[in-house]
Amino acid sequence: MFTMLASILPVPPSDTPANIAQNGLDFFSTWIARIGGLVAFIGAIKFALSIKSEDTKEQLQAVLVMVSGFMIVSAIRDLSIFSIPNIDLISPEIAANLEFLAVLNFIGKWTRRVGALALLLGALMFGFSVKDNNAGGKVTSLKTISAGGLAMAVSAILPTFAYM
Repeated sequence: MFTMLASILPVPPSDTPANIAQNGLDFFSTWIARIGGLVAFIGAIKFALSIKSEDTKEQLQAVLVMVSGFMIVSAIRDLSIFSIPNIDLISPEIAANLEFLAVLNFIGKWTRRVGALALLLGALMFGFSVKDNNAGGKVTSLKTISAGGLAMAVSAILPTFAYM
């Protein structure tokens, strides 16, 4: 009876807790990235099918689905942005500055990504409004492009606020 039960149950892990946690993170990040790729693929198919229709809202929605899938993959593939340096062996002033710099780098990376997304969406909106000859849409899309560029520019200077 016990041998049958032992063959069914999984073998308990014999690795260190840090390695077990890292293996779990690797497993989940792989599958979350695959799901993000699937979302991007579905968005690309929706966009390809919506090109034949003249509805720009449907086309923009499909592009948003596709871009959200790419954002999921991008976020999961770069998990190093969550790393805070080991501060046990250095002075408290330098440690605080390193932590602050790590937080600023994290904020800067995501601000650049959001700014790039705004640039992309503004360009798509501009293209759709040119196709529809919509003057109001052109102005709105140019404002979106400007906001995205400004967000990317501001994110580039964030690390200058940390001093060593």
